[in-house]
Amino acid sequence: MNSSNKTNGFTLLEVLVVLTIMGLLAAMSVPGVGYLDRLERERITREKIQTIRRAIIGPEDRHDAQGRPLVGGYVRDMKAWPDLWEPRAAVRETFSGVGWENPTAMAAGLGQWTSSGQYTVNPANVYLRPSGYFEGGRWKWQRPFRKLYNDTVTNIDHTGGLETENEGQPRGLWTRLPEELTSGLTGHAAPGEDLGIAWKGPYLNPPLDPNIADSGHWAANDGEYYALEPTFHATSGYETWEEGDYSVTPGELSDEKEQFRALQGDGQLLDGWGRAFKFFITDDPDNAGETIFWIVSEGADQKGVYPSKGTCSGHGWSTLATDVMSAAYNENHPYNKDNLVMKLYSRDWKASLGEQDLDKTGQTRTQLETVRRALLGDAPGSINSGYSGDLLAWPLLFRWETATTSWDDKDGSTAYTKGQPRGIWIATPNSASSLDNLSASKWGLGWRRSYIQEPIGSGSSSLLKDAWGRELLFFYDSADDSMLVLSRGSDGKFTFGTTNTDNTEPAAMTEALTISSYDPSAAYNQDNIYLVVRKNERSPGFFKLNRLIIYNATAATTKARFFRENGTPVSGVDLLTCSILTDEDSDGTPDDCVLGVDSASPAYNYHDASAYKVPTGTRYLVVWNDTDNDGEVDTGELHYPLAFPVTGAPGSGQNGTIRLYTSDLWAAP
Repeated sequence: MNSSNKTNGFTLLEVLVVLTIMGLLAAMSVPGVGYLDRLERERITREKIQTIRRAIIGPEDRHDAQGRPLVGGYVRDMKAWPDLWEPRAAVRETFSGVGWENPTAMAAGLGQWTSSGQYTVNPANVYLRPSGYFEGGRWKWQRPFRKLYNDTVTNIDHTGGLETENEGQPRGLWTRLPEELTSGLTGHAAPGEDLGIAWKGPYLNPPLDPNIADSGHWAANDGEYYALEPTFHATSGYETWEEGDYSVTPGELSDEKEQFRALQGDGQLLDGWGRAFKFFITDDPDNAGETIFWIVSEGADQKGVYPSKGTCSGHGWSTLATDVMSAAYNENHPYNKDNLVMKLYSRDWKASLGEQDLDKTGQTRTQLETVRRALLGDAPGSINSGYSGDLLAWPLLFRWETATTSWDDKDGSTAYTKGQPRGIWIATPNSASSLDNLSASKWGLGWRRSYIQEPIGSGSSSLLKDAWGRELLFFYDSADDSMLVLSRGSDGKFTFGTTNTDNTEPAAMTEALTISSYDPSAAYNQDNIYLVVRKNERSPGFFKLNRLIIYNATAATTKARFFRENGTPVSGVDLLTCSILTDEDSDGTPDDCVLGVDSASPAYNYHDASAYKVPTGTRYLVVWNDTDNDGEVDTGELHYPLAFPVTGAPGSGQNGTIRLYTSDLWAAP
């Protein structure tokens, strides 16, 4: 048998071939990995853009009963785009005036709010870009934030204008106080912008930096940030190009400082590449008076070129109307081709909101009619089955007392003239005291039932609201005994009595009011929905009874009382006594009682010109044997009640003769 020792292996040529193939595969796979990474970042960015869109105008797939797209988010509540806010501008090294260290005396043009509502800057005093500093190795933005606007007067806001390249963020999407004043700036001219009660956010979670070290390759401390481009001019101290290269046509390229700031995720919405989205609010060139809200990611190359509003010379600008975002953004520029851009159009949501507001106006009018019926029933034309028909007054107005966490109708001993009419849905309206409890109905006088459905909510949220979800406002005029019920309408504002500075909330809750002074044509009132209820709608009514004959009565004991008000009845007007008995049934015994003679001399007669008025509603005439002679129908006394519908229609409530036998009387409950 032959045998040999043979070792299996690869030749050098085979090894080289394998290595070559592996190298080719590796070379092919690396671009593939990068491409897949880019696609994933684009997908993340598009999802984030959709999230921002939903926060601003709501989801795309919601429609009302008529099939119209429903507007949601910030725009639904605020009827406007969210403003763009930058951290405040950095003060120049050459500035020698009073700065942010003393906000009450600071120089003008440092980005503080002015009486005209603009956050103006002066390039001689500040740089036109937002500022920050390092604290504990982490970047912090300078507060307060400055609202961006288009300066059409001095045109010095070029790098902060809404139509040009800026670093503003829609902070109202996550905070009601976008200016974010700190406690150390309490003397600042603005108290800190408050977006008011219309704001129902947050619409987005506040942006937080998931990786605070992602910008460390640019700068990790104040010195490194200071050294980034653009540099400072040796003699003037000015930055060489005010943080931008304006030699580029069209527009500018971002500099190193801006690249660093774009990576700061605390306070900025970031795309899939971890860079801040850019936002613009521009005119709509195709629709006069309309605007466009832009959401822009600069894509994989992290570059973009934007119109610059004109040309720069010595920090002054010669403007060019065609050199703005709405007219001159070039999506085909090499740096813009990979940008991911979404444009939202005001023309779309304004039309939808207008239709929604019409619907809400109609719904609110229906709500006010429900309130009117709760107060007046069908008065004045018919029966007052409402609160005022039973209680003979308008309901007291209650306010939520935060100190006692309860509802009360007085500030100390002074009654509120503005508040919620809790008595129309609950007989115990004062949640801390039984002194305001409403007595149960007896003979048609007193609290009978819930006159309106109790509002959803508990504590301070137990409020009657309009179709916009805002509290219906109630005002009471004690001199005129009238009440105004008001919805602030689509803009959420009104002018009547004392209000806060935004005309969104009533103030001075016990002030005397004159309902007749409410002006529906005033600027903030034109979209209000309101109603006024007055005393003459519930009183006086019309009731007349010519004769009341009571057979088999008892002298001085059998009586008749018409219940038109609480308290002691007026003798001879409300309370009639069988003093003289006659034989009306011809049984040979004078045991019958006749009250009233005829239409000229009736038993009861109330009308709009009489001295004693009768409120409209269901009113009771009770005949009874007053055995204890106290003028009240007591439990166990024999009685017979008759109900009459009293209305405010002139000539109504006419009654001839009513006959009644005492044998029909039964024991009062």
